[in-house]
Amino acid sequence: MAPLILPARPPPAHAALVVRSLPTATAEERERILEDVEYNVFAFPAGLLTCDFLSDSGTSAMTDVQWAACKNPSLHTPWTNPHSHHWSVMRGDESYGRNWGYYCLLDAFRDIFERGSRRGDAIERILTGKADVDFYQTNLLTSYHGGFVNGGRHQLERPNFFILPQGRCAETLLFSTMSAMIAEGQDHRNHASQKITTIISNGFFDTTGANAAAAGFHLQTFTQPGLTDHFPQELIGRKNNFKGNLDVAATEAFLDENPGQVSMILVTITNNWAAAQPVSMANLRDASALAKRKSIPLFLDACRFAENAYFIQRYEEGYADKPIVEIVQEMFSYAGGFTISLKKDGLANMGGVLSFRDEGLFAQTYEGIGMRLKERQILCYGNDSYGGMSGRDLMAAAAGLYQVTDQAYLRDRITQVQLFAQKLQQKGIAVLSPPGGHAVYLDMDHFFFGCNRKPEDFASVGFTLELIKAYGIRAAEAGPFGWAYDLKAPEERTKIPNLVRFAVPRHVYSDGHIDYTVGAIKDLYDRRHTIPNVTITRGKHMRLRHFSAGLKPVPVDETTNGTFFSEASRQLSYLSQAVGQDSSAGEQLTRALALATGKWGQTSISKQVDQAAWVSSVSNDGSAIEYSVSIDQATGKAELRFLTEAQPSENSWRHLTEAALRLNQDIAANYPATVSLDRFDTIRDLFIPTQLTSDPEDGNSHIKMAAWHSCAWSAKKGPQWKLYLDPCAGGKDSTTHALVTTREAFHRLGLENGWKLVESILGRNDRVIYFSLDMSSDQDEARVKAYIAHGGADATSRPMAAEVARKHAIICPDTADAFEIQRFLAAMAGRDFGRPDSPDGMKSLISCFAFSSKTGERPVGTVHFPMDAYVENDAEAKRRVEAYLTTVGASVAARERYASVLAATQRRALSQGRGIHAWVSLKLKAGGKRENTFYLCPEMFGPRTA
Repeated sequence: MAPLILPARPPPAHAALVVRSLPTATAEERERILEDVEYNVFAFPAGLLTCDFLSDSGTSAMTDVQWAACKNPSLHTPWTNPHSHHWSVMRGDESYGRNWGYYCLLDAFRDIFERGSRRGDAIERILTGKADVDFYQTNLLTSYHGGFVNGGRHQLERPNFFILPQGRCAETLLFSTMSAMIAEGQDHRNHASQKITTIISNGFFDTTGANAAAAGFHLQTFTQPGLTDHFPQELIGRKNNFKGNLDVAATEAFLDENPGQVSMILVTITNNWAAAQPVSMANLRDASALAKRKSIPLFLDACRFAENAYFIQRYEEGYADKPIVEIVQEMFSYAGGFTISLKKDGLANMGGVLSFRDEGLFAQTYEGIGMRLKERQILCYGNDSYGGMSGRDLMAAAAGLYQVTDQAYLRDRITQVQLFAQKLQQKGIAVLSPPGGHAVYLDMDHFFFGCNRKPEDFASVGFTLELIKAYGIRAAEAGPFGWAYDLKAPEERTKIPNLVRFAVPRHVYSDGHIDYTVGAIKDLYDRRHTIPNVTITRGKHMRLRHFSAGLKPVPVDETTNGTFFSEASRQLSYLSQAVGQDSSAGEQLTRALALATGKWGQTSISKQVDQAAWVSSVSNDGSAIEYSVSIDQATGKAELRFLTEAQPSENSWRHLTEAALRLNQDIAANYPATVSLDRFDTIRDLFIPTQLTSDPEDGNSHIKMAAWHSCAWSAKKGPQWKLYLDPCAGGKDSTTHALVTTREAFHRLGLENGWKLVESILGRNDRVIYFSLDMSSDQDEARVKAYIAHGGADATSRPMAAEVARKHAIICPDTADAFEIQRFLAAMAGRDFGRPDSPDGMKSLISCFAFSSKTGERPVGTVHFPMDAYVENDAEAKRRVEAYLTTVGASVAARERYASVLAATQRRALSQGRGIHAWVSLKLKAGGKRENTFYLCPEMFGPRTA
């Protein structure tokens, strides 16, 4: 892709003062370790990794404020700003019953989620040793009630705040207790004696969904439509459309159709299932209103609440001037309860909490659930004042909750993730966009586009394995394997995205780590065709199988298999998607291809060109198929065409001609409304002389073709056929004969004046090499084209480029621009890669002049550059094209279209040979419009290396 201008990075929000050395391991050593751990990325030793993006859960580097010791707090003066002093784990109280970390955490939750800007900061007094008897009685033991965190006797009588080791424990506790009470008939919403009910969410993350399902709930995911919709790169950092929202309309429709069957609406902020996309305040407000109307508890999965608040502040109207703490307060005002992993936006290494609003709908629906939860908490995780966490962890989490709402921290955090995504996009790697809060998600459907990978191949897991092996970087597949695509019903499969997540640990990695990762991903993208698929060897049916299953990579067969038609139709299908055609257009082009290839298309592709058979020159690899895509520089709109040559049953001119004429008749018979052979019949004897047809072996070795056929799709007119003919046929003095033949053909077709104009500028080394004819029944619209090869110098010659530009300016004064033509040819030539030692080294520039009755005597001109003859490999061709498109100011849509078209065609790394780029052309049209066409070789016999 063309380079984008990245935004200036904001000032750093922290400095790293502790250094941990990273390991050195070879790819071979990591491969052996992968084999030892059954190729499960979760089981790979973290100590052997360079960068670990597996999760942002508990992997944050805690701050000095969290770690630093207050060894003699009684000597400190009271402090008023919890961000300006060192306090933390050295003040961890490991008492079994009611350690002071318990009180710090309770009051931190009240500060963050209820009080907004009116914080109490009880943690200040405790950490400075000033929490005396009076403070305990007037602050910590006060009987708070009515909110998320009861206090004093109310927390004893009606507990609604539960400390747990991590978020999934909170989920287990919540869902299992709800399920038990529903089964006992203690759900006061009267589910009509149903024992199994449903939970609706904007997106269940893996453990959340697994816990809910294990508790017996049905799951319904209603993420707003458009998660994978294109998002303009230039709008990143300027706009966000909150793709993580709950689809409120779909939710309400489900509730109306299934009355009494839904026990909870769970909104995940940010939406980790939906690629870390944020949820808007308006959506939370609407979800809350719907839940109240239907008397259904609304909970939040609040693991990344602060990041979500930052998105609201940054991108939602009406919140730009509100501080984060007030936005958080409003967000949670719409909820009846929440679960949270303190390992994310608690900036801690351990911890989780379940909390619900005292005397709210949830507490009313499940009367007495607080005591039930407390019993289970104590039974499974420990006393309620620590819930399986150490006192030091409690203090670190309490401190982290204050720090995570700091404006500078959030800006730095979100910007790092955003720049990570944009750097990938600069390299042509598609990410789900706009970037979310905690992770970058690779769009693996785009990554493997054109590689013929199916969801059940688990190629994205293969990518993560290659990333570990080659670079020591770990990421997590979040797609068909993780979401058990192979075990889902067809209607559920359509909801599963195909992503790989790079979760960025907080405060851990520098820009250097990010750049190293971007380079590694780019390398794997360049050789994506070689990335193995993966099969499951053990644990296929386990819940959350990605944590424990055994896997094995399956090498991909890189050889071209199948028939000419099957391979061509596969590539054509990908190209159809790349240019944005709908399925109907793609199907019609495929049917046209089947007609054009006929019987010979059903033959198997050999390992190399069969020199004993007819070797076509349609494509530069000897196969009788070529694709071309024209792209408008301003709009990115594209037209897809294929070119074929009917193959003879025997290698002779007569059989070749018979095959071509037979295809003519087949096309006319299959497309009677749009195809006419009348104009071809007018000039047939000029290009297919009778004496040659009857005497196939008499001096016809100079003839390279009988006829070629191309088909393009028009949204207005459907398939549009064109015929290419050889003006050299029938004459041994090919240059002179071609000129005479072309002149006569234009005369018979009533376009002789236009041709005279072209002929007047032909030089000594210019020769007519092709003549083409639209097979359209619309005589006014149908075009006639002449293709002129400019010989005498190679295509990188500057004088030749100037001469060609001058000729176009003479013939097409209303459209041609000599400067633009020379700029195009110079860009395609690049450094002088002319190959005089190669048979193709002097391959000529070609001009095409198109006439029609509608346009009159002045043609439309196109100049063609023979790219394959003047590059070392296709990677260099791509570099030149992208540089040119950037220089001329082509739209982002045009540049993206070119990259997508190229990806649809290639079968290998672009650096491994040349030939995919056969020709590149520039057409200048009225009104200054510019159009480039890329002629692409299918490489059915492999790349060219000579």
